[in-house]
Amino acid sequence: MQYRLATEDDIFALAEMRWAFRTETVEPPQTITKEDFVAACAEFFRRALDEGHWTCWIAEEDGRIVSHMFIQRIRKIPSPRRFHGEFGYISNAYTRPAFRNQGIGSALIEKVKEWAGQQDLELLILWPSDLSVGFYKRAGFSSEHEILQCRLRD
Repeated sequence: MQYRLATEDDIFALAEMRWAFRTETVEPPQTITKEDFVAACAEFFRRALDEGHWTCWIAEEDGRIVSHMFIQRIRKIPSPRRFHGEFGYISNAYTRPAFRNQGIGSALIEKVKEWAGQQDLELLILWPSDLSVGFYKRAGFSSEHEILQCRLRD
């Protein structure tokens, strides 16, 4: 298994995987075709990676992406203690079903944590699904500081 940062060459494969991730357990609305979604998502990924606010780590086997995690760098408002603070928001973490429970995601999250440390990010946050809470807790994530939210739409 090879672990690396995603490049522009990976964008369409990542967009296809996003479709798979979001439709794996829920039927997509009839108003969005897979082709339209993949095209729009690929454009989002292209801009996100080009602008440098998002980074994507992938696990690849024989040239095929089998797992990925996106990290958005969020700059904090300057403070007297640290003028240029940032933290990372992990989103769109997905492993193809045939590759789950083989340690690939665990190795990938370790790469992400190592990279985040090298980038001097203060912390990593995420909103796990009910099924992924154990995975993230084993990787060192905790919920000791609950994030408060105000839902504005479904």
